[in-house]
Amino acid sequence: MDEDLTALACQKLGIKEYFQGVRGDDPQRAMAALEESEWLVSARFEFHQLRVKIPFLHKTDAGWEVYFLYGGHLPKEDEAFNYMLSAWVLENLGFAVNSLYVIHLNPDYIRGKELDPQELFIISDRFYNEAGRPARRLSEAIEKQKIEVQPMLDEMERMLELEEPESVKTNRCTRRNKCVYYERCFPEEKELEPDSILTLVSSQYKNQMAAEGRLTLQDADPDRIEGTRQQFAQIKAAQNGGCYIDYFGLKIWLDGALQYPYCFLDFEWETYAVPPYEGMRSYQVLPFQYSLHILEADGTLTHREFIGVHDCRKDFVEKLLQDLPPKGSVIAYNAEGAEKIRLQELAARFPERAKPLMKIHARMVDLAFPFQAGLFYDTRMRGYYSLKTLLPLFDENLTYQDLDIHQGMDAVVQWRNLDQNNDQSDHQAIRDHLLQYCGLDTYSMIIVMNGLKKKLAEWEVRHQHQEAAIAAGKGIEDENF
Repeated sequence: MDEDLTALACQKLGIKEYFQGVRGDDPQRAMAALEESEWLVSARFEFHQLRVKIPFLHKTDAGWEVYFLYGGHLPKEDEAFNYMLSAWVLENLGFAVNSLYVIHLNPDYIRGKELDPQELFIISDRFYNEAGRPARRLSEAIEKQKIEVQPMLDEMERMLELEEPESVKTNRCTRRNKCVYYERCFPEEKELEPDSILTLVSSQYKNQMAAEGRLTLQDADPDRIEGTRQQFAQIKAAQNGGCYIDYFGLKIWLDGALQYPYCFLDFEWETYAVPPYEGMRSYQVLPFQYSLHILEADGTLTHREFIGVHDCRKDFVEKLLQDLPPKGSVIAYNAEGAEKIRLQELAARFPERAKPLMKIHARMVDLAFPFQAGLFYDTRMRGYYSLKTLLPLFDENLTYQDLDIHQGMDAVVQWRNLDQNNDQSDHQAIRDHLLQYCGLDTYSMIIVMNGLKKKLAEWEVRHQHQEAAIAAGKGIEDENF
């Protein structure tokens, strides 16, 4: 993506002749090009072992202009620190930088038949605030971020000569996204015990409790638990020997949310920084595949599917409307954050089909709800709630590992090969692998749904026996009652 954006940004800037840096360049190569080149693109510079890549460097009579390339829509001021380091290197190498700009994608640009690089990008000398309005100038934000870089580099170099320090876990290790070095720092956590305190979700105190020797969910300090339904379910599961089910809540959800036929639906999609087709914006999603399993009340199961290439959104919509029954619940896993959003986007793109698409939207039920709401938890989940985590709880013999494609991102990569590769020799194999993967997603939902219903039915039988025993003057304990 970087290469594509850089080439298009060159067109935006009107650059025709330039020095081109490449990965692994000796920094002296860029320095040697300064005399003869007006523009330097992706040039590598280094000062005191701090190496930076400058996306665009322009020589003018007044000094040098720097253009930072931002691959998103509206860069915020938290980018300023990295830009400051680049500016520090240039300054110490003797560059007189007189202007700083950021070139970013235009969120309002809609592609026509041909891609227009002039409209695709915006050149700005400011960052943007949360409302999307221009805020502080780059030069001001960078000045505000300035620190004594050299002492920091010296300290980093000194630390490299020391033995690797002991890893210390803090909440920052997993804030937002888990640190890319997390497994290296804490290899012992690659396979946590099912009831480990470290599996406690949304907990800011779990690391502290573990350090104190509170190693299991049963040991959790009540005064340091946020009290979410998920946490409650986790601790109850550990206390119950591994599983907790809120049977009353699960029954209400199953009875109230679902209507036959059950239509289990899963989409696969691709996202492009540069809109590849007419009518698309940057980072607009292109759904290219779906799997649909339809389960009737009598147990009859049918499967329908679609996979397309290029801009197949129109065909995707028409086939989906044709395949889906007019009634029944449309069930997806994480529907709120995925399929429902895709339907809204497709309805906006094809207003003539907006009404039936939004009717599907209104029928959607999120299978993730009973797990995210704490109605069900098994300690074998280890704090994870993905469909792949749940599947072996209900069917130990069914696994994604038997497929050629195991993960959603693998599916996207394979579809790119199908979409862009003119060599048709392996197209059928790729299609088959994609269809198998997406098909297992919807079939897995059936396994999970049936598993929940089975557990509820077993409880109802026990519940009836308990009521009968109570009526007969006897007591029967039910740990989940």
